[in-house]
Amino acid sequence: DEPALKATFQLTLNNIPGHYQCISNTPIASQHSRYDAALKDTFKCVRFEKTPKMSTYLLALVVGHFDSVSETSNQIVTTVYTCPGKAEQGRFCLDTAVRCLDLYQDLFKIPYPLTKSDLLAIPDFAAGAMENWGVVTYREAKILVTEQTSETLKRGIARTVCHELAHQWFGNLVTMEYWTQLWLKEGAARFFEFIGIDALFPEWNAWSEFCQSVYTLALGLDSMKSSHPVEVPVTHPDEISEIFDSISYAKGASIIRMVYDLIGKESFFSGVEAYLTKFAYGNAVTEDFWQALDDGSSGKFNIVKFMGPWTKEIGFPIVSLTGAGEWTVERFLASGKEDGHFTDWPIPITAQVEGMTEVQGPWVIQGVSPEQDHSETLKLKIKEWIEAGLWFKLNVGQSGFYRVSYNTKQWEKLAQVMNPDGPLSVTDRLGLISDCFAAGKAGFSPITQSLDLVKGFGTHEQADYAVWQEMSENLQSLASAFRSEPVFGKFQSFLRSIYTGQLSKLGWEPQSPNESARIGTLRATIIRMLCIADDKDVLNTCFEKFKAFESDPETGSIPGDLQQVVFRGALQHDEGYVYHALKSMYENRSTFPEEQRNILSVMGAVKDERLHLEGLEYILFSGKVRLQDVAFPLRALATSSDRGGRATWDFVCRNFDRLRAQIGSGPVWSPCIGLSCRGLTTLKEATEVEAFFADKFLGSAKRRLEQSLEVVRTNAARRVRDRDTLSEYLTST
Repeated sequence: DEPALKATFQLTLNNIPGHYQCISNTPIASQHSRYDAALKDTFKCVRFEKTPKMSTYLLALVVGHFDSVSETSNQIVTTVYTCPGKAEQGRFCLDTAVRCLDLYQDLFKIPYPLTKSDLLAIPDFAAGAMENWGVVTYREAKILVTEQTSETLKRGIARTVCHELAHQWFGNLVTMEYWTQLWLKEGAARFFEFIGIDALFPEWNAWSEFCQSVYTLALGLDSMKSSHPVEVPVTHPDEISEIFDSISYAKGASIIRMVYDLIGKESFFSGVEAYLTKFAYGNAVTEDFWQALDDGSSGKFNIVKFMGPWTKEIGFPIVSLTGAGEWTVERFLASGKEDGHFTDWPIPITAQVEGMTEVQGPWVIQGVSPEQDHSETLKLKIKEWIEAGLWFKLNVGQSGFYRVSYNTKQWEKLAQVMNPDGPLSVTDRLGLISDCFAAGKAGFSPITQSLDLVKGFGTHEQADYAVWQEMSENLQSLASAFRSEPVFGKFQSFLRSIYTGQLSKLGWEPQSPNESARIGTLRATIIRMLCIADDKDVLNTCFEKFKAFESDPETGSIPGDLQQVVFRGALQHDEGYVYHALKSMYENRSTFPEEQRNILSVMGAVKDERLHLEGLEYILFSGKVRLQDVAFPLRALATSSDRGGRATWDFVCRNFDRLRAQIGSGPVWSPCIGLSCRGLTTLKEATEVEAFFADKFLGSAKRRLEQSLEVVRTNAARRVRDRDTLSEYLTST
């Protein structure tokens, strides 16, 4: 598939059994049937209308039995196709798609060029979705909604629909020149999916979710030495698969958001319209996109030069405040400070300052020219704020793709305004948590600074989901790193001091019929953390709820957002019983994809050695688990305990040839190889993994393996560096 080699396609299907439906990118132009007397069956010939000029990877052809639901808006027919009997489960997806398609046409000011927009659910589909022009294909779990569907998955489905429809312009209408510019379609689609859900579901607070789930994900991966530039040269087909990752998607979206906030909405969409118009039915490179945005903003920031380092260089900076108006800029690495890396990114700085109602800035430091560098002005401002004894928070809304580290006195001031009733937004509070924990993890600041920042959360009367989710992910990372250390019991006590009070406020059940759906996901997060904290009351309640669900899934129904965490707590309470009960449910009772995934993931959390090995064999080689679902339980098997991490690696070593024969080089291969060693804990084990794979061809899994080994080494170094500091802190707290 060469993206620049575009053509029109007109397909004809011959000898298709008459009872099958035929679907392609365009509507059916004509069809006729014939009866075969020898076979006693009717066959048909189906001819489709000519496609627009498009890249070969967008051609789609589907034959099968389907039910469907449809709706017409602005003369475009949107249809959701499902397996027979599931059409009504496509209603939410249909409504989202119709409204999103109308929205994008208004925003981009370029009509959708086809007369139909199909969304087609496939039971076994390794990719989450594929944006074939006019007939987007989805994994069933990414499109079907029932009363059981969790709020988290429902939001994910809406995001996926908006993402794939954004591709109808970014990727399909205007395509990257080559795979090197993959981010031009994937980063843009990830950004516009949030433009979409923010407009369609304003109550979802889309941009706080973006910062918590996309922006921080990109920062995490790009803080590794094994990261790659947003634009990466592609010389082999395996390298194409490697770059379908969080750098192309999440970092790509994050730097587009940075430009969006820098030049403003009106200028941004003016540039987008010009870009899509100029390169319609053709191909573009990164500089074409930046030039269009620069033209849309009247050249105020010289976007082509400003954004060049953000796409061509690996990594991102950390701005560390060192004194009154002084700072340093260096590449942020999860493994710690290291000289010799690129640091000359132009960095847009904004600030929220105590007592000031308006956002201050932007100022650009390390600007592309003396006229566009505001470093001296910013130094004077920061000095002024410090001398006045004011707190200030840089990078307002986390719009810039960088981290900030403050001096101890400023962190102490910021800790005083972390309350939900305080002056900082949800996004800024989660940003402070993310920056502080990341700096501590990498050794840029003491790990105890981040614990000081969040230790008072247990007294908060309210809790915002995105803030608590960010805090919880970071505390869970600490728990995973130190779970085999003597200090872990004290750390569990620290967790209980934060989370117990919030569970008492929220309860296990909704407090009112009008409870926000996001409260359900917050409740699940809090229960999950109390399970990590080994709260016996919580584990007992999980087991009781599991038993009720096992006995009668109707009367003992568990809300979708709570299901996995209740299963997990029940397993922790009585591992042998719950593991076998879950396995029986998976094989004999469960039919809903999200519930099946929950069951498999929790089965993977077993710690018993015999059950762990049985689980590995079952998930990888029994044939009862779809390949598209293998990574979920394998992640749990590899990372839920240190012993499990070692056992998973040993199993993969013993069965590597079987694994390669079973999974081959498909989309599941890379995550399986990466996860095989993700749960190891020592530098010696990382070296052992490298020796094992030294003479083996890994194809598209090579980069994933490098990332996993870097995680192992970073965590091993972190344990050595922070063990005593953490123990002293928790002993004195």
